[in-house]
Amino acid sequence: MEGQNGEWGYSDTEQAYRYDYGPEPWNDQDYYGQGMYGSGPMNYGSQPPKKKKNIGLIVGLAVGGVAELILIIIVAWLFLGKEEKIETYGDYYVTGCKEVLKVRETEDADSKVVTKLDNGEKVALVEKAADNNWKIYVEAEDAIGYLDSHYLTDNREAAAEPTERFVSIDAEDNASILSNPDGSGTSVGVLKRGDEVTVLSKPSDGYAYIYDADANAYGYVEQSMLAEEKPEEEKPKEEAEEEKEKTASREAKDNSAKARTSTSRNADVIGPGAAPASDKGTYYVNVSKGYLALRNEKSYDASNEIGKMYNGDYVYLLRDDGDYWYVYSPFLGSYGYTNSSYLVSSYSSVSQYSSNVYYANVSKNYLALRSAPSYDYYNEIGQIANGQEVDLIDSSLGTYWYVYVPALDSYGYVNSDYLRR
Repeated sequence: MEGQNGEWGYSDTEQAYRYDYGPEPWNDQDYYGQGMYGSGPMNYGSQPPKKKKNIGLIVGLAVGGVAELILIIIVAWLFLGKEEKIETYGDYYVTGCKEVLKVRETEDADSKVVTKLDNGEKVALVEKAADNNWKIYVEAEDAIGYLDSHYLTDNREAAAEPTERFVSIDAEDNASILSNPDGSGTSVGVLKRGDEVTVLSKPSDGYAYIYDADANAYGYVEQSMLAEEKPEEEKPKEEAEEEKEKTASREAKDNSAKARTSTSRNADVIGPGAAPASDKGTYYVNVSKGYLALRNEKSYDASNEIGKMYNGDYVYLLRDDGDYWYVYSPFLGSYGYTNSSYLVSSYSSVSQYSSNVYYANVSKNYLALRSAPSYDYYNEIGQIANGQEVDLIDSSLGTYWYVYVPALDSYGYVNSDYLRR
C-alpha cells in the first residue's frame, strides 16, 4: 500500500510486526543494510572466505612441523647419538713392552691395529679369553680391541720396563717357572744356570713375572735366582768335589813332606800331625773291650796316654821294633806308640766290631774305592757298582770314609756323599 508520503504503507498487522520484531526478513534494504552479519549483502548460496581462520591454520601447521622436527632430533639423539655403555671388570696396566703394545680389532694377530699403548697406560677388562687374548676398553682413546694379557698387570706399582736377567743357581740345580707367585703354582717351564729371561713385572718383593724365550713360557720365579750379570760356568757338583779333593790331596802331601822333614828314627813326632807320606802297612785295633791307648812313650803308664783307639780302628805302621810300635792314628790325627799285641793286619781278623752296612748310591758309572782319603786320578783301587754293599770302618775323616767292600774283598776310602743305608 502506498502511503501519503509516497512510501510504502503498512497495514496494522505489518506495523505491529515491525515494532515488535524489527524489520521484516524480506525487507532487503533493512536486512542487507543493518543485518547482524554486517553491512554487506548476505550470499545465501555460499559463505564468504574466512581469511583469518586460514592464516591460523597455516601458522598452526608450521608450529606443529617445527615441534615434530625437534622431537625427531631428540629421539635421534637419544637412540642414535648416545654412546653405548660398556661393561668392564677392573683396571689393568700395560707392562713389559719394549716399544708399544698394539691393540687389535679382533683376536687375529694380523687384524687392524686400533691403537697403541705404552708401559703404565690403563685399560679396562671387557672379556677374558682362554688363549690370553683379552678384550679391553681404552677409555683415553675411546677404543675397544684385543691384546696379549701377558703384558697386563692389575698392580699399578708392578708395571715396569722389560729388563734382561740371568738365572744364577748352582749348576746341578733347576728353577721352576711357576703359574702363581706364591710357590704353590704348577711348573710351566724349567730354567738352568745362565739362562737369559725377560722380567716383565715385579708383583711382589719375592717373585718376578718373566718370559723365557727358549721355552716360550710366561710365569713367576724367585727374584733371588736372577742376576744382572751372566754367572760363570760352574762345574757339576761331582766335578767340583773332585777338584776340591785334588786340592786337599796336594795339601796333605805338602804337610806330609813337612812332617817327614822333621821326623827321624831318633826324634819321633809325638802328638798331632799330618798323615805320613809313606808307611809299612795298615793295622787294625783288636780289643775285646775298652780301648787301645796311644802313648807318648814305649811303655805302659797312666800318665803317658795321649789318645784312645777302639776296636776296628786302624793305624799306619811307621816302625815295628819292640813290643810298642810307632804308628799314626787317622782317627786321632796323632803320632805315638801303641801295644802291638792288640793290632792285626786284616780287618776281617778283628774279633769284635760293630759293622755299619751302607750301599753305593750313584746314578751313573761307579763309586771309586781309593787308597787315600782324597780324590786323585792315581789313587783309585776299585770300582763299586750302584747298590753294592759297603761296610763302614771309620767315618772320622770327614767326607771320605774308610770302608771294607765284600764284593771286592778290599779296604779303602769312598766319598760318603754317594752312600746310602
